[in-house]
Amino acid sequence: MQIKTFTQRTLATLAATLIAQSFSPSFAQSAPGNTIVEYYLQPFNKYYLTAMPAEWALLDSLAASGWKRTGISYSANTAGQDAAAKPTCRFFHPGVATHFYSIDPAECSLLAGLKEFINEGISWYAYAPSNGSCPANTAPLYRTFNNGTNANNGPANHRYFSDYTFYQTYAAKGYNLEGLAMCLPQSSAEKRADASRLLFQATFGARPADIDVVVSKGSTAWIDEQLNKPASQYTPRDWVSITRPDTCTNSATPPLTVNSYCSRDNYSLFLLQKEFFQQAINNSDQLRQRVAWAWSQFFVTSGVDVGQAYGMIDYQQLLRDQAFANFRTLLSKVTLHAAMGRFLDMANNQKPDAARGIEPNENYSRELMQLFSLGLYQLNNDGTYKRDAKGVAMDAYTQEDVEDLAHVMTGWVYPTVPGQSTATRNPNNNKGYMEERPQFHEYAEKTVLGKKITSNLTQSQRLESALDAIFAHPNVPPFVSRALIQQLVTGDPSPSYVDRVAKVFQNNGSGIRGDMKAVVRAILTDVEARGAGKWEPSYGHLSEPVLKLTRLARAMNATTDGLYFRGATAGAAQSVFYSPSVFNYYPPDYELSKSGVLAPEFAIYNTSTALSRVNTAYNTVYGTITPDATVIGATGTQFDLSSYAALASDSNALLDRINEVLFANRMTASTRAIIKKAVDAVSASDATGRARMALYLSVAAPEAQVLR
Repeated sequence: MQIKTFTQRTLATLAATLIAQSFSPSFAQSAPGNTIVEYYLQPFNKYYLTAMPAEWALLDSLAASGWKRTGISYSANTAGQDAAAKPTCRFFHPGVATHFYSIDPAECSLLAGLKEFINEGISWYAYAPSNGSCPANTAPLYRTFNNGTNANNGPANHRYFSDYTFYQTYAAKGYNLEGLAMCLPQSSAEKRADASRLLFQATFGARPADIDVVVSKGSTAWIDEQLNKPASQYTPRDWVSITRPDTCTNSATPPLTVNSYCSRDNYSLFLLQKEFFQQAINNSDQLRQRVAWAWSQFFVTSGVDVGQAYGMIDYQQLLRDQAFANFRTLLSKVTLHAAMGRFLDMANNQKPDAARGIEPNENYSRELMQLFSLGLYQLNNDGTYKRDAKGVAMDAYTQEDVEDLAHVMTGWVYPTVPGQSTATRNPNNNKGYMEERPQFHEYAEKTVLGKKITSNLTQSQRLESALDAIFAHPNVPPFVSRALIQQLVTGDPSPSYVDRVAKVFQNNGSGIRGDMKAVVRAILTDVEARGAGKWEPSYGHLSEPVLKLTRLARAMNATTDGLYFRGATAGAAQSVFYSPSVFNYYPPDYELSKSGVLAPEFAIYNTSTALSRVNTAYNTVYGTITPDATVIGATGTQFDLSSYAALASDSNALLDRINEVLFANRMTASTRAIIKKAVDAVSASDATGRARMALYLSVAAPEAQVLR
């Protein structure tokens, strides 16, 4: 640490005077508590940390002078609480009015020998980092320093962060990033808040008891357990012709049979959507299902074009089964699946034939590179664009790459329909994997991303060689990593977050590239994902309509057949598996207003969809969801609010519970006051009514809409 004299001496003197007047030696030497509170002195852009209740009282009384709490607090140890905890020294520099905290004995000794600094004793007890990282079950505290040379930042000052994302942003403000300062203990509340945040990221919502499970197991062990759970299975359906026979209709005439709703069940995604919600809400393989849902928005197919249930069921089961497979495996299976073949025109794509006016269709080859692997522009490993000497982003591939790849991908036809004879060109069959027809394949030598695809290879070998070239491209690790981070954690991930995950994509620690199990684990355990609270304003992402609804259902301990939910998100512009285009429900590069902040889900958030969200929440909380008489085996949806009703007589206890489950302890005081007033207006004898009021207003609150 190096302190430079602030050139605006008058400002520094004023700040020093005010700060000096705020404290006395008796406060500085009093016993620190186990909570650290951050304060801000607005007139002089000064931040100050204290774990001393006497100082809290003093600073709170000086609000008129500009002192205020930032809302950020941390846990600490008190003297003798843990023998492994070390004292954190506190020094004050009157000349530039800054406090400095360190757990490093060498730093403390150095400052003690400098006359410019006043030794104010022990501020709290914490843990020393080891090899640049913190011990298990502790939280990092990072240090930044404004040396006072930037007039916009005011006099010299340090600020400390447990939120690594927030910490990094201070480099752009002119602060020096001084790294990991110390490690703080985690309180029970902080552990539970982080567990709740993990459940936001890795599941379709937290059931009240789930938080206890994550805290008990620990985040890493819970993630590993989820990574190894077997996949829930969609009910497969048999092939049907692409054209609906006149005899395949919907009939409500009793008795109800499996064929009564032939058209609905075979020529729409009704049953698949039903099972998607049924399993997302009921089943235990939450992380696998959640990642499969993310893959469905990356390797997009849509019921708009693939509207027959049997094919889309098979494709979505593929994404679920292979959710944690190697990305290279995913590329092959997605490329050759018949549903993708139909959606992006690779099925029945033929080699050039001038006499018949045939040229290979470029649709899949283009989208494979643009959307499913590389992106449009060359990337640094942190996901930022590589630029030429004029600052222009450089293309990741050329039109020639698209054309040559399209030629290499010719000669694939739909799979043979079970029970039918194999034909030169099979009828439409969207289930399973496409078959080779060498007579339709272009064998001429082609070049894809600089790799020659020679003519002496078989059709399958040529395809696999092209996919190898794509998989080896340096764009793939940051492009895929960033997409999954956006889906699971935050819409605008920092470059350093992308870089760390991309490095795991490149090498899982055992020399394997593309290990998605390792990548998902890295995303969810990263320093920017974990922690009790995130304070950087652009961090997090709007809860997409599907997650918004499943989170509410799971918070209410729902048991469901899924039927109600399949139609409930359509009004919010997200009908499951009916993406309006290959670009998904919303684009990953959508920016929030003119802020420049990436906020993909906000692309489908407007007045209409916002109202739909609130109305759907109301109907879910207060409605009765009965079985659908047109579906055999329908059970409807039931909610168990007993865990909330048991607390409902005490509105504060009720809100504490809901704050944990739906807000990860981020409910603001103003929101809490509004909800509490409404809950208290409901008769204390109506425990279920009070619980419903609290749940409905909570899920409609702004801070419950954004996952942070």
